[in-house]
Amino acid sequence: MVLLSAFVLGGSACQDKGTMAPVVKSTHQAYDLVGFLDREAQALNTKKAMVRKAVAEDGTVKETKTITSLNWTEELAPFADADINKPALKGLFTVDSSSDALGQQVRRYTAKEDARTNVQEVTYTLDAKGQLVQLDATILQDNMLFGTKKVLHLEAHSGTAPHLVRYHLDETQKLLLMGAERYSVTGEVAQ
Repeated sequence: MVLLSAFVLGGSACQDKGTMAPVVKSTHQAYDLVGFLDREAQALNTKKAMVRKAVAEDGTVKETKTITSLNWTEELAPFADADINKPALKGLFTVDSSSDALGQQVRRYTAKEDARTNVQEVTYTLDAKGQLVQLDATILQDNMLFGTKKVLHLEAHSGTAPHLVRYHLDETQKLLLMGAERYSVTGEVAQ
């Protein structure tokens, strides 16, 4: 937990120009999340955007802090885990498309019952121009030693880059022979 807190709250002065994930051929079965995250990280690094972050353990806020120097590539990396455009994931999801009250397109990808994937569900909300305005995802990982559940939420606005407004990561970890621990990180990007 100490390592996680150090990673989550630590601001980095160096600006990594790398990408969120290694270059892998995309299946284009869903929105280009990795591309979005790469563009946002680059725009936020260029702008030297500040973020107000809160870290909570078991529902209790432990620390809130404004960070003025942050490596956005590293900060947004956990959201790349929700990318379902990897070739190995092609065809493993059912798709439900609808429109919300604002006329935005909502696409929900749910893992099929027999699918072997950690990503259980991803929902993209896109504006009329096809820009991402919200992402929600659930990722599960289970093995003999531990189990984790990550719930990801990201909000963006339309217009010029950067678009990111708010993000939230909620993770519950259950280690073998130990109780479950839950922590969350919420970030509000200064506009």
